[in-house]
Amino acid sequence: MERLLGAAPTGGSLQLVKLIDEYGSALVSDLQSHYQVDIRDLWRDDCALTPRYLLWLVEHLPEDSAVIARARGGQRHRPWTSQAHLLAAAVNLLYVANRQRAGKPARRPLITPPKSKAPKKRGRVVRVADMNAQARRRRRLQQTETPGG
Repeated sequence: MERLLGAAPTGGSLQLVKLIDEYGSALVSDLQSHYQVDIRDLWRDDCALTPRYLLWLVEHLPEDSAVIARARGGQRHRPWTSQAHLLAAAVNLLYVANRQRAGKPARRPLITPPKSKAPKKRGRVVRVADMNAQARRRRRLQQTETPGG
């Protein structure tokens, strides 16, 4: 869920706008079905609903909600909670173990959960220790290449 909400700004309005843009219909559905909150109340004068409060509600949506499923890659992810993934892994391990015990080669898993959206690739991480080691190697190479060094 942290990936979905990102860093929380002070009021939450900008963050909520981004969520509505990306997950609008799923967000409306989940807020209505889980909390009986109408997102349109944000724009009504007589309602005390705030963007920050709405973000708190979104932060605690259950794993099988439409917003979480859409963030993972679509509706096919909706039934795949953490528990379902663990159960599928257990079934696949038992299948492989039983085939191995019978002396047969293991085949592909019986149950294959859908793959999630690929996370955005981050830039290469370079540690200071790696940079220092590379600088030492360069100095050694330069010393061996220079005559009389």
